[in-house]
Amino acid sequence: MRAHRIVLAPVLALLAACGSPQERPSLKAVTIGTVVPWPAAVTVAQDDPPRVLAAQLSSDVIHVGDWWSGKVATTTNVAVVEFRSPSFSFIFHRSAFGQFAFRTHVLAVPSIYRRGFEATLVARGAGKGLVDARTVQLVFR
Repeated sequence: MRAHRIVLAPVLALLAACGSPQERPSLKAVTIGTVVPWPAAVTVAQDDPPRVLAAQLSSDVIHVGDWWSGKVATTTNVAVVEFRSPSFSFIFHRSAFGQFAFRTHVLAVPSIYRRGFEATLVARGAGKGLVDARTVQLVFR
């Protein structure tokens, strides 16, 4: 019995260390509301991995008739920021290197799409095709 305890104790310690919960950083990387202060773009080489420095959306619940907006700050080597969902996608407007934004008036949402869904912000690098992505939970009402 003592031999089982000696072998079992280190195995349990290893399992506890490996099983510690880790947060998915992509779920925390999109702010609903306002990011203050808004970061400036960070200058990097074209072939460096792209990075999302900050991302914000005006709301995570989108109502028909409301205005919905968002913005993303990235490194300067990001060529485009895409918003992808199961039913639609669009590209953010680039106002300056590393600064992207959108604003839209939600005029109609078919009833089949009035539900919760997971959307992804994808920052595509200008160099080697690398991306940095962030996931956010949204609801259409």
